[in-house]
Amino acid sequence: MKLHVRHRTHYGYERTASLSHNHVCMQPGNTCNQRCLETRLEVNPEPDCMQNAVDVYGNTAARFSLSHRHTECEIIVSSLIDTNDELVPLPLSTSVINNLDLLKTLRTRDALMAQDCLLPSPYIAVTDVLDKLMSELPLAGHSVIEYGELMMKHIFNTFDYDSGFSTLVTPLSEIYAARKGVCQDFAHLAIGALRRQGIPARYVSGYLETLPPPGQTKLQGADASHAWFAVFDANHGWFDFDPTNNKRPDRQYITTAWGRDYGDVTPVKGVVYGGGKHKLTVEVDVTRIGTTPLALTER
Repeated sequence: MKLHVRHRTHYGYERTASLSHNHVCMQPGNTCNQRCLETRLEVNPEPDCMQNAVDVYGNTAARFSLSHRHTECEIIVSSLIDTNDELVPLPLSTSVINNLDLLKTLRTRDALMAQDCLLPSPYIAVTDVLDKLMSELPLAGHSVIEYGELMMKHIFNTFDYDSGFSTLVTPLSEIYAARKGVCQDFAHLAIGALRRQGIPARYVSGYLETLPPPGQTKLQGADASHAWFAVFDANHGWFDFDPTNNKRPDRQYITTAWGRDYGDVTPVKGVVYGGGKHKLTVEVDVTRIGTTPLALTER
């Protein structure tokens, strides 16, 4: 199935900015579940220089600078993705102990990332909240992939989605105490608890095709970025789970990047000199090409 995604980020500055340096991480690549047919990055005003680079985890990122005076900056990433119609079945997985032993012998890019994803990271520090979450879902001999799937279901069933509750800096302790948050919070909680159990877990960012209520027209720009997590089985690789929707990411999902946590895959970040206060506008559209969308239960 082909999905087209357009992600527009606009910064409007109160006063004239003299210089800005920016990092963009929204260009999808090829995975076992998708093929990137086309991706294009547009910046207005035109930057003085732009470079694409692949980071240590295999994500494509762009860096650009505006060294002339400007009062706004618009960043548009448009991509066409062909996603797989069928999910790969979950295999018989490895025990946590055997998985760790085998991981020590591997030197592939995936395995090296998995070793990084056993450790705390800036957005997912070691905290007693993770131990509390683990106590709600004992490992009890489950394999790596089994436990990842159980964690997905547990967070879906015991936390509420609330788009207005948290921000990028809301600590996991507040998310846990309130039992609510957004996709980023649920991914971070799951990853932290999985790592504490000795299971490599990474943060995945991307998009999810959403549908309007029956009888209504889909609003332009009303979609949003999405996030979920993946666990690493040394015999079989990475497997993704979406705790916000309690489902394995399928053909309605687009993966843009992965890392230890949100900080590794922030869609746009940078520094600006001058400009005063700024207004940020983000618009996202995910559109299915050439077929009729299937119904999707949304939270």
